[in-house]
Amino acid sequence: MISLPWRQGAPLILVVDDERTIREMLRQEMEREGYRTLTATNGAEALELCQKNLPDMVLLDAVMPTLDGFRCCAEIRRWPGCEDLPVLMITSLDDEESVTEAFSVGATDYIIKPSKQIHWGVLRQRVRRLLQAYAAMRELHQRSAQERKLTQITAQVRRSLDLATILRTTVGEVQELLQVEQVAICEFPPLGEPRFTVESPSLGWPSILHAPLRVRVPQDHSGERHTLDWLVQVRDGDEVTGDSWYGELIQRLGMQAFLAVPVVLGERLWGLLTAHQYSTPRAWSPHEVNMLQQLTMQLASAIQQAQLYQQLEAANGELQRLAAFDGLTQVPNRRRFDEYLVQEWQRLAQEQGALSLILADIDFFKSYNDTYGHVAGDECLRRVAQTIHQVVSYTKGLVARYGGEEFGVILPETPLAPAMTVAEQIRLRVAQLRIPHQHSPVHGYVTLSLGVSSLLPNSEAAPAALVAAADQALYQAKQQGRNCVVPY
Repeated sequence: MISLPWRQGAPLILVVDDERTIREMLRQEMEREGYRTLTATNGAEALELCQKNLPDMVLLDAVMPTLDGFRCCAEIRRWPGCEDLPVLMITSLDDEESVTEAFSVGATDYIIKPSKQIHWGVLRQRVRRLLQAYAAMRELHQRSAQERKLTQITAQVRRSLDLATILRTTVGEVQELLQVEQVAICEFPPLGEPRFTVESPSLGWPSILHAPLRVRVPQDHSGERHTLDWLVQVRDGDEVTGDSWYGELIQRLGMQAFLAVPVVLGERLWGLLTAHQYSTPRAWSPHEVNMLQQLTMQLASAIQQAQLYQQLEAANGELQRLAAFDGLTQVPNRRRFDEYLVQEWQRLAQEQGALSLILADIDFFKSYNDTYGHVAGDECLRRVAQTIHQVVSYTKGLVARYGGEEFGVILPETPLAPAMTVAEQIRLRVAQLRIPHQHSPVHGYVTLSLGVSSLLPNSEAAPAALVAAADQALYQAKQQGRNCVVPY
């Protein structure tokens, strides 16, 4: 019996003949050969059966009522997917014109039954040969389509730099490529147990997401050793025991067929790409396994590329953070202050919201440094900065080191009165630190002078107006004796 790789079960042959005796003889002979059969008495009935159950071959009489074999064959050939379907005409017509017409309408082969008798040996050989050729051609077409699909999947996988997107794309596309019920990826972290982290749509089958893989993963094998140890093909789940890691998984989830291909990064086993069939057993062809092995090599490269990109993004993010922060006080620096001020000014100019600014200066800080030294001065700056940050953390504001001992607080969507309240809280909290400042003319502890301004941003003004107003208010605070808050 011929095995057709793209179908389940024995080939299906449609026998079409209006003579009951011949029809039954053909059916019985085909079934003795191990084929499945359907029968029809005329061309019209044959077309109806073809539409409902696409056969792998048609044995067709030429002379029939209602719709003869010639017109029936021509109609079959017009259907999508039936261009190469084997149609073997078996007829008593032995004239050259009939033979020519048979081939002209698309018959694959032609057998004459002299005196209503059939040469069974010849028929069996013809059927076997045509099915073999059809199977080979269909497999070639299938492989060609799969190769094109594999090229598309590889391009999609390599195109992305986001690991989650890469993995989701892989399982979805492989499910379509293999026409399988479920595809998943199991990751093997350096620490912890392996787990399935991505799966294709389950289509009603059990989800394997986050299911543990109860196996110890050796880390000292070569890439080739990993491939040998972890390449698994199970065509019938009933034939495996729970002794192996995959047998336990198959039994736990009720799988009928299972395929696992390792994903190896360098010498490390990164994970597995797996395909599962729940409804029926399934044989995995060498071509399918080879395709997935090719794909996992490309997937490994894409994973490495995504990981490097993530590391680069993290490094760039850290560099940007460091570039925007003051190293001593660990609050944003003047550069970040300027960027944020422009950003919020432009936003609130459109939304017509208030923007407030607080400029705070440590009173007599030069005297503090001269008295206690620069190390103590640095510690003082740090404590003051963190205290201001704690107060402002309850708002949408940004705290930045504006100058040597001067700090700026930007308060978006905040009118003057609430901004004054924040400034007063800052002044009181810094005073409560009770940082000694024995040579301060204002107080025995470190204090702040603060100036507050508030504007409604618009396209006709610039953020510098807000800064100039706050700076003027700070100047007034110093003129009024320091350790106070003054609005503009």
